[in-house]
Amino acid sequence: MGKKKSKSKSNSSSELESAISPIIEINYQDPLFSLAAHPTKPIFLSGLATGHLYCNTYDADKLEETQTAKREEFELLEKEAFQKGKVSSINRSVSQLKKKWWEIIQNNTEIPQGSNLSTNWKTKRHKGSCRSVIFDCLEGSVGENLYSVGTDHIIKKANTETGKVISKISTSDHYPNPKDATTKLSHSATHPFLLTGTENGHVLVYDSKNLSSNQLKFKVLSAHEDSINDILPMPAVSAYHYLTLGSTTLSHLDIRKGIITQSDDQEDELLSMCYATDQINQNQNDTVLVSHGEGIVTIWKNSKNSFRDQLSRIKVNKNASIDAIIPTMNCDDGDMIDSVWCGDSEGLLHRVNYKRGKVVETRVHSSTSGKYGAVDEVGLLDIDYDYRLISAGMDGLKIWSGQDYEDLNGDSEEDSDEDSDSDSGDEIIGSQQDDSDSKDQWEDISSDEGSNSGSEPESLGPSDFSDSGDDAEEEQQDDTKHEDQDDDQDDDQDDDQDDEQDEEEQEQKPLDIVRKKRFDPSKLNPSKKKVIDINKLTAESQPKEEESAEPEPKKKKQKIKQLSAKQLRNAQQHEQGIRRFEGL
Repeated sequence: MGKKKSKSKSNSSSELESAISPIIEINYQDPLFSLAAHPTKPIFLSGLATGHLYCNTYDADKLEETQTAKREEFELLEKEAFQKGKVSSINRSVSQLKKKWWEIIQNNTEIPQGSNLSTNWKTKRHKGSCRSVIFDCLEGSVGENLYSVGTDHIIKKANTETGKVISKISTSDHYPNPKDATTKLSHSATHPFLLTGTENGHVLVYDSKNLSSNQLKFKVLSAHEDSINDILPMPAVSAYHYLTLGSTTLSHLDIRKGIITQSDDQEDELLSMCYATDQINQNQNDTVLVSHGEGIVTIWKNSKNSFRDQLSRIKVNKNASIDAIIPTMNCDDGDMIDSVWCGDSEGLLHRVNYKRGKVVETRVHSSTSGKYGAVDEVGLLDIDYDYRLISAGMDGLKIWSGQDYEDLNGDSEEDSDEDSDSDSGDEIIGSQQDDSDSKDQWEDISSDEGSNSGSEPESLGPSDFSDSGDDAEEEQQDDTKHEDQDDDQDDDQDDDQDDEQDEEEQEQKPLDIVRKKRFDPSKLNPSKKKVIDINKLTAESQPKEEESAEPEPKKKKQKIKQLSAKQLRNAQQHEQGIRRFEGL
């Protein structure tokens, strides 16, 4: 049973796979640990396990044009090969393509000439791995600076264009435990607050405009029992309020006072969280979506229970953990506004509509074995300046096309319809015959209900009743059922066109019983006559049984009237006399 479930799961994922492809794919020689997309420019940062930090620029328009042109050429060749019989079917799956039409960079350190990707600068920024990197989101200086932190406990602020370090600070001086380390960075959009989360569950706040002072502005100790997995600002509530994830709990913090509320133990690791796009667009921080280690996304609301517990859950992938989640940030599409992107440990990307409570689109980031595992697990997600999705694992990074999802899928569905018309005509005809048979069954049900209510069904004709009536008088009941079924199939094919919509809403019943009621109403009267005749015959042929049983009062009066006074006196001397009926 387990194999069947996993097979159906894979089938459902393939059915939801989007026709949208990446515009560029970049493979890394060293493990990729951190990612950040510039909020207003086609620039992204990538931090590696070696401590190196890369800043790259991509020409999004040319990448889109090149990808579209090559895709159209590829699809045309596929259709020609299919028409000539060289291939059995046209491949609609982006993940199963043998020849890819988007640009692929095999080595991030060796970008070929003429590529639409370029390296602005690269540097050995940290001694250990680069654990987290973010762009400055402070009003008035959005994207001008960047912040990075490594296992060397050093936070560095640098200029985005040049990569030159502006200021830095050592966080180890503020750890209660010297062996602690920073895991996460976050910055306020309204105040110069740079927040760091640690492995021991502490939250430290620094002044981003004066990092060199090495002074701690605020701190919240033991916000969680384990490592801080995510930090989310709450600008609509206050510049001092934040949400944090750690281990199996969600905490609402005031960095000046400490923990406001902490959720119940969810008995599952909480990995990442985000607001929905409509919440961000309306400047609200009420609804939060949290990804779990057991393959689900949960919905939380501050207005309902102050983030003390989840309100509902959405099943995404029970075989994987949801390691990253991010809003689509696209307010132009109603479906996108209500959706978030999720990345899981099986290398899949899921677009989840949280209002509909289900996965509505799936993309495949990685489907083949990688250098560091079976597949490249999606642990990093971001949205670029033009709402394109960026997905990354330790092996590589992909920037996905910003083309409309419905338009691409609509074109592919039309093509698949044409292919099915040319290949499977017999199957279509067979399915139409099956539909007509099923409609006959629905029609019989409606006529059965009509006979039970005492009214004649509209779909019945005179010939239906005449044929079945003759058969009932001339043949036995078993033969009648078989012949009626053959006659009714021909008659019902004409009737199903008129009552098709009404009949499909009713439940199916056994055909033999329906046809007996529908076409043999004359059998009702003979059955009653037979019952009456049998009772009369049994009453006359078995008089002793009637006398031995307790007779009804009517029968008693009839016997008294038939006997004379002399006969009554004589009958009292016998066993079957009337004495035993005294008192009735």
